[in-house]
Amino acid sequence: MSHFFNTGLSQQQFLEQYWQKKPLLIRQAFPDFESPISPEELAGLACEPEIESRLIEERGQDGTAWQVSCGPLSADVFARLPETHWTMLVQDVDKHLPELQYLLDPFRFIPDWRRDDLMVSYAPEFGTVGPHTDGYDVFLLQAMGTRRWQIGDQPITQPKLIEGLELQILAEFTPDQTWDLQPGDILYLPPHFAHHGVALNDGMTFSVGFRAPTRVDMLDAVINSMLEQVLGKKRYHDPDLSLNSHSAEIDTHAMARIKQMLHQAIDEAEPVLATALGKFVTDTKPSLSALAAETSTELPSIDELSTYFKAGGVLHRSLYYRFAWTSNERSGKLFMAGEAYSVDIQGENLLPLLAEQLILTQTDWQRLIKNASVAQVLCQLVAEGGWYRQDH
Repeated sequence: MSHFFNTGLSQQQFLEQYWQKKPLLIRQAFPDFESPISPEELAGLACEPEIESRLIEERGQDGTAWQVSCGPLSADVFARLPETHWTMLVQDVDKHLPELQYLLDPFRFIPDWRRDDLMVSYAPEFGTVGPHTDGYDVFLLQAMGTRRWQIGDQPITQPKLIEGLELQILAEFTPDQTWDLQPGDILYLPPHFAHHGVALNDGMTFSVGFRAPTRVDMLDAVINSMLEQVLGKKRYHDPDLSLNSHSAEIDTHAMARIKQMLHQAIDEAEPVLATALGKFVTDTKPSLSALAAETSTELPSIDELSTYFKAGGVLHRSLYYRFAWTSNERSGKLFMAGEAYSVDIQGENLLPLLAEQLILTQTDWQRLIKNASVAQVLCQLVAEGGWYRQDH
């Protein structure tokens, strides 16, 4: 049985008792933890134009509350900052710094396609982004310094926000619990639980966030997949039409027919639901796609890859792209960066190699080459930068 840190819970028990249900404080989840990156290194990332970052100041230069500046940041910006009351945040640090991947390993029992990124924040004393709620699950690992977290014990699905701000800060917040987190401590928060973190001294917090599609997101993805597959063409019909005294009225019978029509459309779309979900959850930010494309090449042949592996070459999976896979009784599909790649049913058991492993060696290639459809998909992924040669 796999345990969830030092909680005394198994991973399954954590899912059953806490996941999307209630917060959990985990003391010393990473014992004697020391941050693998420094505030200066984080600031360096925030200065890079291709890396998403933000600076949040509780009081901006013009005296207004809660000024938000999007990166890239500059040395001049850092030079003018006050000693307290600001926060710097950098997204996708797990992708820009592959050596931090080990921090995600304890969370891999939650599907990878649910995980968004590792965001790292730095704040001097009193740095905060205000009391707020998030629409996603998050694990907050204290990496340096001490941070005081105040949280509510019930989810707030319709929060009242301060008007006129770029940030979504709660207009009213009454905490139920207060915890001071030290390096190595983790606070898990389900969606919509109000929380307010304030740095008690110079510190960094690593946030492992998990996203989920909204209903509108998925409806849009399903409609796009139905259009691609030429599904859902059946028109509205009303053979049970009866006389209505008002010619312009859309009556309750028409609404009932529309509702049934949409239900039938979803049933008709069932064969493309997995494809719609796979494309949606692997969609990649344009900035990350641009970085991944730097390793793209001409389409290699299977023989060329065989020669490369035989010579001791290794392929690395791009961390900038998102991967997922699915299978049914007829075939398997791999998804990368919002695209779908099909393999035959005999090759579906090889898809985890392409979507989950970080490297492919000669031994892996000997398994992959036994199925032509899978080997050809890998060739396509190499051409698109999803997998890249060691010398790139």
